[in-house]
Amino acid sequence: MAGSGLGDFFPQGNERHKAAPQQIFDNDQGTFAAPSDLFRTMTAPILDEYPAAGQTRSNDFVFEENLLWNASIADMPVFQQRKSPVRSAAATNNTRRQTRSQTGNRQPKDGHKNWHSYLYVAIITVCFLCMSVIAVMMMPQMAGYFWTDFDNFAFINGELLRYDPESAALYKQYRSYMTRDVIYPGVFINGVNVGDMTVEQAREALGSVPAKAVNPYSVTVSIGDKRWTVDGNNVPAIQNLGNVLERAYAIGRTNTTDIQITHQTPFRQRTDYVIGLRENGINLTTEVTYDTAAVRAVVDEIAAFVNREPIDAQILSFDYKTRTFTFTEDQPGIQIDSEGLYQRIIHELDQGSQGAVVTADLTLTPATITKESLASNFTMIAAYTTDTTSESNRNTNINLACQAINGTAIMPGEVFSFNKTTGQRTTDKGYRSAGAIAAGQSIEEVGGGICQVSSTIFNAAARADLEIVERSPHAWPSTYVDRGEDATVNWPNLDFKFKNNTSAPIFLITYYSDRKMSAEIWGLSLGNGVSIDLESKVVRTIEPPMEINYVNNPELPFGTSQTTVKARTGYVVETYKVWYQNGQETKRELFYTTTYKAYQQVVEFN
Repeated sequence: MAGSGLGDFFPQGNERHKAAPQQIFDNDQGTFAAPSDLFRTMTAPILDEYPAAGQTRSNDFVFEENLLWNASIADMPVFQQRKSPVRSAAATNNTRRQTRSQTGNRQPKDGHKNWHSYLYVAIITVCFLCMSVIAVMMMPQMAGYFWTDFDNFAFINGELLRYDPESAALYKQYRSYMTRDVIYPGVFINGVNVGDMTVEQAREALGSVPAKAVNPYSVTVSIGDKRWTVDGNNVPAIQNLGNVLERAYAIGRTNTTDIQITHQTPFRQRTDYVIGLRENGINLTTEVTYDTAAVRAVVDEIAAFVNREPIDAQILSFDYKTRTFTFTEDQPGIQIDSEGLYQRIIHELDQGSQGAVVTADLTLTPATITKESLASNFTMIAAYTTDTTSESNRNTNINLACQAINGTAIMPGEVFSFNKTTGQRTTDKGYRSAGAIAAGQSIEEVGGGICQVSSTIFNAAARADLEIVERSPHAWPSTYVDRGEDATVNWPNLDFKFKNNTSAPIFLITYYSDRKMSAEIWGLSLGNGVSIDLESKVVRTIEPPMEINYVNNPELPFGTSQTTVKARTGYVVETYKVWYQNGQETKRELFYTTTYKAYQQVVEFN
């Protein structure tokens, strides 16, 4: 009914009180005013609080159709009957006989008896007339019928009130306005006008408004020079209507602190308050909840960008000629407090913040290996040198194998393979035929002599405390290393392997010069003043058979013979790894037990 000429039936000021100074009372049948000569001042009892929605107001002055007037009248003590005790018929007769005897059987006069009858009839007639007058006057109250030629009256709360047609018409207009099943005009929710709407209509109207438009929000996460924004684009918001619609509907229908307590009826107070809403609106706000999973996703994205494990300094390059290294810079690890950041964002969103900036707590984890520590600790861990022979082909093969291996870098956890690094030894690669051992015999083989390279590297790797993965001894002890400290190779079945079991790369340098073969291993030092050496001892000697084993070989010239296998003594050797601290032994452990079997002399003849 907004804008429908409410001023026509909502008069301002004293225009509402046409019966002034008479007191006006409202009823469903109309409005009654106490006559001036019967008027007396009364203060309407007004409740401090209205009952909750759905309950009944017991002290409201507004007439309701369900008032039980008959019940209230019945409760009034109109008449009181006087009762006498009941006597028996015999007692009554006796009494009558006594009376006749005392009075001489005198009868009452007829005139006296008729006087009482006339009095009773007169009283009854007067009462009937009074009741009729009252019934006529109370016709509007009892039957809902209004007299048109003279005033109508009613008894309300002990007052005799006169019916005022103008006030009754005005009351009906007010009542029609107040009893509409809509939210009263002037009520807003989140700035949306829901006046003159039903609760369901208001729910639909609010549901079409995005929560981010009603309550704009944005939170910026700042870490270093990087920014992330949390707003309605990546974190949806949901309006939680809750009971806000019921609260909006209850405005003007239940008690509110905005209604001033006056001597007017509660209905009149509510009406004035509701009409005032049209100019003095009320805005209610809804709760907004945020998609917490979306907030978690944003935090996880930030953590994935920021979090990193510490990066150790590494060897960037190694100059094998000058034995110098260059290193990369170490970087600390970074971890953000994801849970703390999540709680900060949620707090700002709950506050409805716009443009708030939050930061995350960072935890720095230093690198295990810094550039300074790497530069100061990266050195030659171990080195070993063996003497070669004067045989030219053998020394050529040793030099070619050293060149193939020199400068090899073995990363942490990586395994070095001698055969893989050098490849097959062929004449195309420059290898020559030289003495070698096979099946217990000395033979000529392309690449012969390179076992000295593998044995020298084995000694250097063992002294660098690297993990030996694969090692095989020769058929008999070699001359260039101690017993139990050799490592033979043969393509492709016998290989020598070791693993870099340190946390940093190691570099292998091998070279031949002046009939000497050397192997150097560079990496993180074993510790200040720490070194390792190998010690071997023979624990058992195995003598070969004394007799010679003669074998007929028709391939030999007739009448000739040759020794193919020399008689050799066998050994069981224990090799120990010994740790030293500044030259003092600190630990000793059995490293290998090597067995060299004994060989019987073999002579072939024809």
